[in-house]
Amino acid sequence: MRQIVLFLITCGALLTFMGCGDDKSVRHLPHLDDTPYQADSVLVTYATQPERALALLDSALLLGNISDYRGQFIRAKIYSKSLMEQRQDSAIIICKALLLHDSVRNEPSEQEGVLDMLIAASRAKHDDEQYLRWATKKAELCQKQGEETEQWRTEADIGLVMTYLGQVDEGIAKLDEAIGHLDAAGSIDRMDAFIVAVKRKINALNDLERYDEIIPLAQRILDRLDHYEHHAKDYAEDSYRLSWSDSPSDRDRYLDFSRAQAWGFMAHAYALMNEREKAREYLSLFDHSGYGQTFAARRFITSTQMALGMYDEALSTYNEIEHRLGADTFNNNYTVILRSRAIAARAQGRIAEAYDYQTRYAALSKMVSDSLHRSEAHDYAARYHAQEQQLEIREKEAEAERSHIVSLAVALVALLAIAFAIYFFRQKRIVSEKNHALVRMINAMQPKPIDSSAVNDADSELFEHIDTAIRNEHLYANVGLQRQDICDRFNISRHTLNDLLAEHADGQSFPQYVNTIRLEKALYLLRDEPAKTISAIATEVGFTPANLREQFKRKYGMTPVEYRQNL
Repeated sequence: MRQIVLFLITCGALLTFMGCGDDKSVRHLPHLDDTPYQADSVLVTYATQPERALALLDSALLLGNISDYRGQFIRAKIYSKSLMEQRQDSAIIICKALLLHDSVRNEPSEQEGVLDMLIAASRAKHDDEQYLRWATKKAELCQKQGEETEQWRTEADIGLVMTYLGQVDEGIAKLDEAIGHLDAAGSIDRMDAFIVAVKRKINALNDLERYDEIIPLAQRILDRLDHYEHHAKDYAEDSYRLSWSDSPSDRDRYLDFSRAQAWGFMAHAYALMNEREKAREYLSLFDHSGYGQTFAARRFITSTQMALGMYDEALSTYNEIEHRLGADTFNNNYTVILRSRAIAARAQGRIAEAYDYQTRYAALSKMVSDSLHRSEAHDYAARYHAQEQQLEIREKEAEAERSHIVSLAVALVALLAIAFAIYFFRQKRIVSEKNHALVRMINAMQPKPIDSSAVNDADSELFEHIDTAIRNEHLYANVGLQRQDICDRFNISRHTLNDLLAEHADGQSFPQYVNTIRLEKALYLLRDEPAKTISAIATEVGFTPANLREQFKRKYGMTPVEYRQNL
């Protein structure tokens, strides 16, 4: 095997040397100020400037700052948020290909990310069958991984799409079941999932024109947010979606966004129930929120403005949507715009203009409906668009290769195929041996004993008392355990506790120190109590299942499931 690798390296060096001899091409990258061409820059930019984000992504790929896999993942994320239907289709094509990628097949968290994009794109396209398909697949994956909160968040999506498909009673029952499972305080992740599930039911009720049932549901969102603000200490920060420890402003934006949407739901429901005074009251709250100033919020509230006769405000937003759609007007979004323009024109006495818009609306609606029968050609167009940016990058790098370089490249590919074949047949055994060795190393690890060389030293004795209390009294099992709880119990300041941890706990912060104790206990339970489920172990030591998986893999290099499999 070593000789094969050395030969491959030699061939690669020869190809590189010969390929560089006559290459005089220069890559011209777009000037994008001083923004680094990195994945973080793309993700920060895509929400507000999708075209700029795509340019950044192409540049990052050219410079090698992002892998091809991560580039496709980010491209799908950008496309899935687009108003353009063709880009939504492209996102679906890319995501289906990503599901076959090793980085996704072997990593459940990556699978969840791809499935989230497929769900979002299918929902935006109003493709209910695919929406149901991907939501069901994700719910099954979450159940398999023991991620109960994420499972019920996704079950709410399934309930919503069931109502769209005509299974109203079954869909509403599933939504109620999801809300019931998530309706409990104590976890930021569960609070967010609860709010999402309630919003899904509001979407279903709005589609069913059961507006009076929307008001109490929106109020439940507001009540839960108020409860969190008054009892934030009781909510464990256990969400991979929401991390507020290092950025309190993100927390404030989340609360503003969720409240604004609840007010928007109430304004819309009251408007359609012809209670205009209340509708305008909640619309005013919505408009004065931080979220209410964004383009996404203006799209969200246009139907309410139309119902209240605020045609100028609604049409202003539709003008912006139409501008963003560009030439892509063959979709449901544009039919909504035409119909709204017809309603506004008729209400303002512009009868001829209203007739023109209504005629265009009817014609486009029929064409969009007929296009469903030509989905094969549309699918090919989406596939082409999904690969368009990648093809442009390759074209910039493509040069006429001399015949002998092509021959060497073919030989190198053949050798690589042989090497990968050998690797494939040996890999399973090698991985198994490494995992068993890693398990032996983990089992050999013991908690570092507290330094007792200065047992009479007051600091050492105090830390030993604190450490003993946390371990023996199972204080670590409390997910809401805070630094201040320990300070209050032992009548010490936060500064003193920090100094003790720096001196006697290898400089760990308080959360790191508590997590270390939790992981030691989890390791013991995984090894010595095989009857206990991983979910039960996580709860017993003060983690959520998702947090246990993440922290365990970070410390030991494998997941709890993999650890047990290799005992």
